[in-house]
Amino acid sequence: MNKGESVDFQPLPGSDALRTAPLFEPDTLLPYEDMSTYMIEGGHRKYLDNPAYNQYIHMHKVVVGESGASELTRIAKKLASEELPTYLNAAGWAYAEAGLALHSSSAVDRIELVHKAEHSWQRALVNEASIGEQYDGIYKYGENEGHRTALNLAFAPLIKSIIVGNVNSTVLRRVLHDTAEISRDSRLSLDRAYEEQDIDAAAFHRGFLFEASALMAMLYMDDPRYVPLPATARADTGYFHREQTHDISLLNQHWGEIRKVIPVEIKSKASNRDKRRYRALIIPGKLRLSIDGVDPRDTVDAFYDVDHGQATTRQTIAIEQLSTQLREMLRLYQQGITPEGLAVRSLTKFHDAKTVAQSFPELNVNPKRQ
Repeated sequence: MNKGESVDFQPLPGSDALRTAPLFEPDTLLPYEDMSTYMIEGGHRKYLDNPAYNQYIHMHKVVVGESGASELTRIAKKLASEELPTYLNAAGWAYAEAGLALHSSSAVDRIELVHKAEHSWQRALVNEASIGEQYDGIYKYGENEGHRTALNLAFAPLIKSIIVGNVNSTVLRRVLHDTAEISRDSRLSLDRAYEEQDIDAAAFHRGFLFEASALMAMLYMDDPRYVPLPATARADTGYFHREQTHDISLLNQHWGEIRKVIPVEIKSKASNRDKRRYRALIIPGKLRLSIDGVDPRDTVDAFYDVDHGQATTRQTIAIEQLSTQLREMLRLYQQGITPEGLAVRSLTKFHDAKTVAQSFPELNVNPKRQ
């Protein structure tokens, strides 16, 4: 990848969909009156009343095999008939992961599953925008603005490239470009959240931008052997199998053959509780993904400017250092011991972080703190 070279691919599936979603009407009338039941404290657990979604969320947060992919396809078909964005997002990921895992099917059939994933995510974006208009400030801002869903769409071309066995610099640059645009929009939302003192929206966008920064840093490495994807909808929820939760899946692949998956969890600051809970590699955002050591916005700005060929020397150096540092953390994590149990039988490989902590002491567990 030519660093600092401006790119302008059209279309950009994620950022374009994010921008145009408010212009479209939902396919059917949405259950606006029922939305209030999901907005109260703890109300998000009401989504588990849907049997297909409940089954999906109960699955272990690891890469599935052929039988698991068939199960995901059945779940996706059920959830794709729903209207609520949460269900459509899960349907999209169930389709996309099935497309990655169904090696016995043809590439054409597997790509078709990704097309169905894209359709589900596009519908989710449109419906999120419509519900946001209905509920205005109660629902519209923060996690319901659609940035995560747009990010899924941005990475869909990369999923297709893995399936056909042709991950190259062109597609990596395209996804980086799309992610930079989505991050730019989220950055503006974070500015607004600070101005309006919207604590919840600000917390969402800070977290999202740290995750997006990690994804961009991995894409910036320009190594087709290691392909980052946002974690699936089930991997990103902590209802069940909490210790397996992660934000990013880094796929080690060779011509479309996935050899292993490295789970990564992004935290603003890694607490002792986090370090005890998560098996995934924890990346402390403020310390390792922030140029100024506090805020993700400078990092997002730097990636955006590098991507558009307008970065300062300081920004370019900062991005190079950030990406190199992240690569080293990933290398050391893979040297850690793999716990007995589920991870041994799966392509998703969890390791302990003791080797990483030798060079990055913030990942050490403080025995004096709970």
